[in-house]
Amino acid sequence: MALKHSLLVVATMVAAAFGAALQRAEDCEAIEPSAELRAAAAEMAIKEEATAGKPSGKLAEVNVPVYIHVVASSQSKADGYLSEADVRATVSGMNNDYQGLGFQFTVKGVDHTINANWASDQDALGMKKKLRTGDYRTLNLYFLPKMAPNGRCYYPTTAAPGSTAFYNDGCTMRSDVYNNGQTTTHEVGHWLGLFHTFQDGCDPVNDMVSDTPALINSWSCNTNDDSCPDMPGKDPVTNFMSYGTCRSVFTPGQTARMSSMYNKYRA
Repeated sequence: MALKHSLLVVATMVAAAFGAALQRAEDCEAIEPSAELRAAAAEMAIKEEATAGKPSGKLAEVNVPVYIHVVASSQSKADGYLSEADVRATVSGMNNDYQGLGFQFTVKGVDHTINANWASDQDALGMKKKLRTGDYRTLNLYFLPKMAPNGRCYYPTTAAPGSTAFYNDGCTMRSDVYNNGQTTTHEVGHWLGLFHTFQDGCDPVNDMVSDTPALINSWSCNTNDDSCPDMPGKDPVTNFMSYGTCRSVFTPGQTARMSSMYNKYRA
């Protein structure tokens, strides 16, 4: 398709126009994809389209080690002190969402820290320098009681061990949404390189995945919504990388993209 072959050129042209703007803060504070990541996604889109629909066998499953860091201002659940059972249940729910997609997540450790400053989402880098565990293949999840969005996660990048990008890596969720599996699943989708489905609105490039229809962000669960009527498909309101309360699916294209991103940046 000509569209996908134009993605690399388009990505290079538009990347400079995108700063570090944040997405809608009430749900997810995903950093705007970098020029490097957009260029990588464009190259992956071309390769993925060339192999789409061809027999490839079952995806080899990647078992991702997970370290969970519960940060609270006291040993009260109201102040963010989630139990180990609470956060393990979150990962269990996430594993159900990723079942059959080539990724499963194994909790290797859970720790608790009492620090009012960190619990208020202050000095995030200092916190991560103290708590982050493992290499760049390791998923670090942080739960805090006081942060404006439901979650925040960093996209994969070329990150040298010990660099700021290395320490920033991982996902942070507000502790009162720990039992909302959709939030953690959505954030980890970013960790695996997926953009929001509404990334560039009705722009043909949008999230750079061919089987996720373009949309303008909304919290609707109406499967008949079509916010980009000149583009193919209805709004993907049930997609994990959209917003709303009815998220339940990843597409085959997103599954391929997560695998491509993992292999490039984390394998």
